[in-house]
Amino acid sequence: MRENLKRFVWGLVLALACVFPQGVFASIDTIAVDVGISVFKTTPIGIVPFEEKPGIDWIEERPHQILTRDANLSGRFDVVASEKFNLALFSRSKAKHYMTGKVEPTGDGRLSVDCYLYVSQSKTLLLGERYTVPQKELRRAMHAFFDKVIYQLWGERGVASTRIAYVSKIDGVKQVVVSDYDGFHRSQITRDSTISMMPVWTRGNKGLVYVNFKTNRPRLYTKNFGRPEKPLFEQFDQTFSPAVNPVNGELLFSSSKDGKTDLYLGNMETGKARKFAYLKSNQTSPAWSPYATEVLFTSDRGGGPQIFVMGKDGSDLRRVTFMGRYNERASWSPEGDRIAYTSMDNGKMNIYTCALDGSDIVQLTNNAGNNEHPSWSPDGKLIAFSSNRSGTYQIYIMRKDGSNVTRITQAGENTAPTWSWFYEENKPQPKEGSK
Repeated sequence: MRENLKRFVWGLVLALACVFPQGVFASIDTIAVDVGISVFKTTPIGIVPFEEKPGIDWIEERPHQILTRDANLSGRFDVVASEKFNLALFSRSKAKHYMTGKVEPTGDGRLSVDCYLYVSQSKTLLLGERYTVPQKELRRAMHAFFDKVIYQLWGERGVASTRIAYVSKIDGVKQVVVSDYDGFHRSQITRDSTISMMPVWTRGNKGLVYVNFKTNRPRLYTKNFGRPEKPLFEQFDQTFSPAVNPVNGELLFSSSKDGKTDLYLGNMETGKARKFAYLKSNQTSPAWSPYATEVLFTSDRGGGPQIFVMGKDGSDLRRVTFMGRYNERASWSPEGDRIAYTSMDNGKMNIYTCALDGSDIVQLTNNAGNNEHPSWSPDGKLIAFSSNRSGTYQIYIMRKDGSNVTRITQAGENTAPTWSWFYEENKPQPKEGSK
């Protein structure tokens, strides 16, 4: 039952017995990545525990532990941990900068937290921020500081303040939940007695679009946080596979009728929708390019599911994936130069990336269980995905080269992660002297 639900789209649209013969595309090379080794350069950074005033009853991790987790997850740093400032250690490890701070209770149930980024050699203060927050909001304050560190040192935006939506089985029913990007502060969004799945973020991270089966058919709903749920495009019998346009918020989605599945483009406010492309094949799992100029989608026009791309007006159709008999669920990198997708290898699902012309194929996971539904972080450094390598499906994060795989969910069964957009209100302002 689980497998049928997980791949219900292709149960609707494909006859999987009609597939490419093995070996047809055997001449295309694939690079398999050892998930323990990163091919991308990272920067050492020191982290020293914060000076603590008495009277704090910790309910979660301490500030330096949160920053350590952020640095390890970021794909940018190697942490050099030290119980106190240690110039010899930092110099030997080539950690040119280090983070530390002070924390004390305010007397009204909150914490006052001073966060510092120093130059190791001279102890020059590069960045200082103060946060006064309830302890339950400490983690998000540390995320905000860490993102400012990223901007100070790299001149780019970090993702520590972003969130991930995913599907979690709660009391036997799949529901949509949202958590911080590191898996903490989980919040349940849907509370139905029927399955919810396929969540995607609306523009501005104000809410989600997802699929629910409350009518005994897959149909789209949207929910802005703090507001009631709203059904979408009720003129269709079945709707699924939503993709939000990053420029204007329009929704691409799939709908099935008389045994055929097509893509439609709809306005979530007016409820109007039109067919996106008039193709003879089935089309599903759309994904917009970063500037909404093109669309990736999965189609059976070659026999088995493969990934194709076309322009935003349905023109310039071309095939992207050629190697393998089953490729689906493509996710476009924020830089627009690569895609991540799921491919079946010897009965197992694995995650690959490739260039837009299908070349430079890199295998990121290595047949440890099923690895599915890749979603890029908004800075393009990380990929979230679901895997049952531990026995149950959980959410993992890895660097874009497949290294540093980190599990961020622990209990239950969790699938189909989708990373939020950047938060515009938290966008850093340019600073003089940024590296």
